[in-house]
Amino acid sequence: MGTKEKPDILLFISDQHHAHYMGCAGHELVRTPWLDQLASEGTMLCNAYTASPLCVPSRVALLTGLLPSHTGVFTNEGAIATDHATFLHSIAAEGYDTVLCGRMHFMGEDQRHGFTKRIMGEMTPLFWGRYGPARNDLGPYVGTMANDSLKIVGGGTSPVLEYDKAVIQAALEYLQADHAKPQCIVVGTYGPHHTYVSPPHLYQYYKQAASVPDTFTEVLEHPVLATMKKAELTREVLEKLRAAYLGMVETMDSQLGEVRTAWQHYLQRTGRKGLFVYMSDHGEQAGEHGLIGKSTFYEGSAKIPVIVVGDHVPQGKRLEQPTSILDIGPTLCDWIHAEAPPRQDGISLKAQIVDTAQAESRIIISESLQLVGGQAVAGIMLRQAGWKFIAYAGFEAYNQLFQVNEDPQERHNRYSEQPELVQQFEQYLKEHWNAEAIVEICRQRREHHALLAKWGRNVDVVETERWVVPEHAKVLPIVQ
Repeated sequence: MGTKEKPDILLFISDQHHAHYMGCAGHELVRTPWLDQLASEGTMLCNAYTASPLCVPSRVALLTGLLPSHTGVFTNEGAIATDHATFLHSIAAEGYDTVLCGRMHFMGEDQRHGFTKRIMGEMTPLFWGRYGPARNDLGPYVGTMANDSLKIVGGGTSPVLEYDKAVIQAALEYLQADHAKPQCIVVGTYGPHHTYVSPPHLYQYYKQAASVPDTFTEVLEHPVLATMKKAELTREVLEKLRAAYLGMVETMDSQLGEVRTAWQHYLQRTGRKGLFVYMSDHGEQAGEHGLIGKSTFYEGSAKIPVIVVGDHVPQGKRLEQPTSILDIGPTLCDWIHAEAPPRQDGISLKAQIVDTAQAESRIIISESLQLVGGQAVAGIMLRQAGWKFIAYAGFEAYNQLFQVNEDPQERHNRYSEQPELVQQFEQYLKEHWNAEAIVEICRQRREHHALLAKWGRNVDVVETERWVVPEHAKVLPIVQ
């Protein structure tokens, strides 16, 4: 297949989008007309999961096609080795421009990893030791994109909202120009990741209608999950948070619409074929099970939205079998007949999307590392058919098994009711998962990251590809 016959590709990646928070996914309140249109014009992967419910590990998994246990990246301080190929290398090797516009959360001096150009910088620091109090450029919003997420909630502007405006503007300008090579463009927004601030009119709209999830008052008996609870998360605070989050989802949907429209005009103007993919890196609890943010294996956190639209992609199709973020790279490579990076943990879904091919039932894996009492704890999720198995090393007495098709809110742990199924999952862990090795690798990496953080705080390295926060983005919300 020559480059003229290969489709241009646009991959729109949001951050922390709950897979159910779309009209096309059955949500009755949030307004997502552009995502709904995508789903009607393309194929929706209804049960796609992240490889790790945290920003950097999930993105490293996306680009490399490898599980965190195969890259060693379990925290937001991790990085892809410069000599490790990503699917962007594969696509660029076929003659494409691989263009990064916005967020990808790369750490360290290598801000490319297969991208041939970057047209919009990063929201977060590029080096270690520059988070937290060091982010004095955020003004009062320091910490609100991390553990201090409840400090500011409301309607107004924020660094997140202003950054995403800049990302979209850069994407629109790029699509207005002509480009000689076929394009693989990745547009990355920070939203709807907290800070929990949405435009005032959207915040007010959703505040009138937003309610708390049925599982908000659930008592979490699992010691690992209990450490993630925030005492200050009252019902009143959560109602405001959810109003802001829904407003951020609608904002992102509108931005997606702008990019999609410009993309269609670009294809029409150049006479090229195109493939458009929407996805997120992980989800958002939004109060489900009394939790906010991500880092759990509950559906709200671990499940991700994925919609594929383009030539030869069936319209209105819903792919129900479980899939993984690890499948994205192999699928895109297969689509343009590129050589995927070696030893992929994911598979190409092209045949399942385009044809009626049925994949063999496989286990979809998601991994994490949590700190409990200062100790690192490895966690894993196994999703096969309608079942989801969750385990944390050292806390086996609290293992969970959910029939997510029948129990989407994951309220009924069936672990004690399905001994044969549990035995199969636990046997899989014995053969394929080494929690002790994961913890040791992460311990060694934390030692390196501690020194790198000290270096980052004391060395004047210019972050040329980091977005500069404008003063008007630091104004506190006008509606609370």
